[in-house]
Amino acid sequence: MRKPFAATLAVALLFPTLALAASRSHYDKKAAEAAGSGQRTVSLYVDVDLGARKSGSATELNQAHRAFNASGFDVVSVVGYTENGDLQGFFVTYVRR
Repeated sequence: MRKPFAATLAVALLFPTLALAASRSHYDKKAAEAAGSGQRTVSLYVDVDLGARKSGSATELNQAHRAFNASGFDVVSVVGYTENGDLQGFFVTYVRR
């Protein structure tokens, strides 16, 4: 009985960390691609998970901003996207410094 509980607890505690690492590497990869291709502007969609619309949306935006800032881009525009009154994500535009 203890082993299934311990495994479930480990997955529940580890999953948010894995999701955070996956999204961080996603933005790092996109920023590196944009910097490598010499693009002057980049627009992307930052998706907000269903359960993380309040604090998770800020975390997602901060991760994207950090990755693009480190690659030489500044934020120009952030526009929220809602569907049926619910926040779904953001359209973000960056410009090369």
